[in-house]
Amino acid sequence: MDYLFYICIIVMVVSIIFLFYFYKQPNNSSTVKDLYYEALDMLLAGKRKSAYKIFKDITKNDSNNIKAYLYLGQILREGADYKGALKVHKNLLLRDNIKNYDLILIYKNLSLDYYSLKDLEESISFCDKILEINKSSEWAVIQIIKLYKELDDWPNAIKYLKMFFDISGKIDKRKLALYKIQSGRNLVRNNKFEEARESFEKAFEIDGNLFITYYFIGNSYASESNAIYEKGAKIDKENIDNSLSLEEESKQFKIEAEKVLKNAVPMWVHFIENTPEYAWMILPTLKDALQALNEYEKIEKYLIQISKKNTNNVDILAHLADFYANKGEIDKAYDTINKALEFNSNSLIAQLKSLKIKLLKNSEKELSVHIDKIISSLLKDTRYKKYKRNFSDKSMVWLFKSEEDLETNEN
Repeated sequence: MDYLFYICIIVMVVSIIFLFYFYKQPNNSSTVKDLYYEALDMLLAGKRKSAYKIFKDITKNDSNNIKAYLYLGQILREGADYKGALKVHKNLLLRDNIKNYDLILIYKNLSLDYYSLKDLEESISFCDKILEINKSSEWAVIQIIKLYKELDDWPNAIKYLKMFFDISGKIDKRKLALYKIQSGRNLVRNNKFEEARESFEKAFEIDGNLFITYYFIGNSYASESNAIYEKGAKIDKENIDNSLSLEEESKQFKIEAEKVLKNAVPMWVHFIENTPEYAWMILPTLKDALQALNEYEKIEKYLIQISKKNTNNVDILAHLADFYANKGEIDKAYDTINKALEFNSNSLIAQLKSLKIKLLKNSEKELSVHIDKIISSLLKDTRYKKYKRNFSDKSMVWLFKSEEDLETNEN
């Protein structure tokens, strides 16, 4: 009996102890989880310091909590301690047996750390590591596209854009064509003119409504012409002995430059015909090109041809009026500029050209020359370009997102 009594007593004591610890002692796992959610709430509320302290406490109690370390690094990055964030995230790679899901999160944060440190190439490399694990990671592909765009590496941006189309199952032809245009613009800057035009033409094949390609093809010819002309000018500068052979070589370069420039003219005319609302972007350049080619008279033909389709385009009418004024046909110029002002009395260029024509009508040629200089300066002014560039077309906005980026080719 005594033996059974003691057994019962022991069982009761053990049960009491078990019940006490089960109901009264805090569950460590539950506590960590509660702290984790509390830290996330702090982070969402913008209380980074408080969130950082809680995540730090979590890692002390649970050194295997990778997500807590990831958030610690994220908080450091958001607080501009990029090197600190990188150190936290790189240390995670030293662990063994990291699950793929966690590894992807580590690579993502490392990519963002390197991006913050402006090491774009290294940022791309960690996005590629994500794709090695998950070939369908939209985040990684989108991030790589963004990074290559910032590096001005459009061929690679195009490569990953096509990859994104495969992953998402959606093809955006307009975006692909715009990337091709940007690739072409980059090639022009590097004097690879034929390759550039191939890229522009490919863009037009992809999207036949992207008429801005005419503008850039014309500009590529103008840039190439300028590069060739400069070679001739350099020979002239260095030909101090008036060598006949060097003079001939320089002459050939200039003839070739004119030949190339002629190819630009029809491209610009096509651009104006198809997008007359953006005629202001190229009309001054077109006039200068025709003048350089000794074909200034053709501007009348082109402007009349274009204005027949766009009778109320102020820019086209203003330039046509200016042509008549320069030709000495003052009454014709006066009628044309008045027609332009009827459509838009607020046009600054039309008002200035009207003033110039009135001065010419009153035989005040010297003052009219000063007005011409003002008009020329205005057309080149970045503030005026910014004012004019109220593009309604999203593609134009994207292509010319910074006012310094507008290419006017006013050489």
